[in-house]
Amino acid sequence: MDYSTLIGNSFEYAKDGLVKNIATWIILILLTVLPVIPFILVLILMLPSLMTGAMPDIPTLVGGFVVAFLLAIILSAFYMGYLLRILRGEVPLPVVSGFGRLFTDGIKYIVIEIIYFLPVLIILALTAGAAILSALPIITAMSGEPDLNALLPIIGGVVAGVLIAVIVAFILGLFAIIGLVRFARTGKMGEAFNFSAIFATIGNIGWGTYIVALIIMAVLVAIVQLIVGLIPFIGGFVQLLIAPFISVFVARYLCMVYDSAVDTVVPSSITTP
Repeated sequence: MDYSTLIGNSFEYAKDGLVKNIATWIILILLTVLPVIPFILVLILMLPSLMTGAMPDIPTLVGGFVVAFLLAIILSAFYMGYLLRILRGEVPLPVVSGFGRLFTDGIKYIVIEIIYFLPVLIILALTAGAAILSALPIITAMSGEPDLNALLPIIGGVVAGVLIAVIVAFILGLFAIIGLVRFARTGKMGEAFNFSAIFATIGNIGWGTYIVALIIMAVLVAIVQLIVGLIPFIGGFVQLLIAPFISVFVARYLCMVYDSAVDTVVPSSITTP
């Protein structure tokens, strides 16, 4: 696998698709902001009580943020659905259209991701979560300086649980990426969990080649985010502006990694009229 070709092709795909189609870039920025709106509304509703200095009702506050979180997930479906079109192999970058289809595809995308990473949440709940719950009586019983010797096993349990969860998340992520591309190509959610085919695809790419490609992509994105984050005053605004570019780059990059396998389910690219 030629990693420089992967990077160069993905960058040109994003550049040509967004710089030459500013309307698409603007719409994608709006779709990026869309999931944030529920949280903004919750903060606006809290504003009167905060201005009076009154303590907000904790159950109402927690409930509001839970609802906002769920709405944010639902609203992110439009953006996820669009990324699936890139994973499908559409060339050049498609315009943002067919919002009903984007939404339904995005919901399926989210469901697939939730199913894949449900084991990670279970591991965290059974390890780190259980350790934290067992620490509560000890902390409550303490007076004055905390007894670190008593808390050390609990801290170790939390660290071990998080470490196991990270390892499992990494392994599941390897399969989830190929599974999502298979779903994008076939339109069948079951193909996202066709592990025999996923194993075969990764085997054809090469496990080492595949992992190195993902590491290179992650490092590139992290470097860009770090550089932008260091920009004073307007760093957050710049991150918002380039978020669609990064997403398109990553989706195209993963699409090409998938297509580097010897045998793919469908043709490696679909040219839109």
